[in-house]
Amino acid sequence: MDKMTFAEVRYFLEGLAARNRESWEQTRLIGYIIAQSNSTKTLKQTDILRFPWDEEPEAEKKDTFVSSEDVERLRALAKQYESQIP
Repeated sequence: MDKMTFAEVRYFLEGLAARNRESWEQTRLIGYIIAQSNSTKTLKQTDILRFPWDEEPEAEKKDTFVSSEDVERLRALAKQYESQIP
């Protein structure tokens, strides 16, 4: 019972990080409320404290526009794959 698998360690660490994240979010909210009540400017919570999870992952930053040429190319490729399936 005193041994953990790597999967169990991973889930344990993810849970620990989530618990710490909630605490940091609470700290940021309290700081934001104090700063906003003493400021004439409109602030955002990220102006007070910025965390790594506030950053958008690179995959979400990329442009997701698909041109009509891409659509046609992918349709042709799909038809080619479809013809190979018995």
